[in-house]
Amino acid sequence: MEISTTRSEYQKPKNLAGLGRRWGGQIIDSFFTFFLYFAVGRTAELIGLPSDVAAILALVAGLGYYLFSDALPNGQSLGKKLLGMSVIDERSYLNCNLYQSFMRNITTPFLNVLDWIFIFFGSRKRLGDMLASTIVVRSR
Repeated sequence: MEISTTRSEYQKPKNLAGLGRRWGGQIIDSFFTFFLYFAVGRTAELIGLPSDVAAILALVAGLGYYLFSDALPNGQSLGKKLLGMSVIDERSYLNCNLYQSFMRNITTPFLNVLDWIFIFFGSRKRLGDMLASTIVVRSR
């Protein structure tokens, strides 16, 4: 009988993104979300759409980016791309998908401070990462 020598337990990657970089990416993405919200709303008004339709389009654009931005190519939202990070699945190391992006970002508006407290522990995973089974790594 052959004995397997592969490790089945989770090992923390050596290229996890640092706290400052992650916080910076969060700030960039928050600013971009607000910019997108206002830009879409203002553009919709300028082309003559009713104000309630413009508001709905702006909300959908802002929320859509915020919730699903980590599923953009290479698991990189704008902030992560600018700061050289990617969101990946913690087991397969594949890029973050739409479901994972939604799960990791839906907690932030409701549990912002509590969510970020978890990042200071050894795995550097906030609650959203734990729910989505994702990690944030340096990509450069």
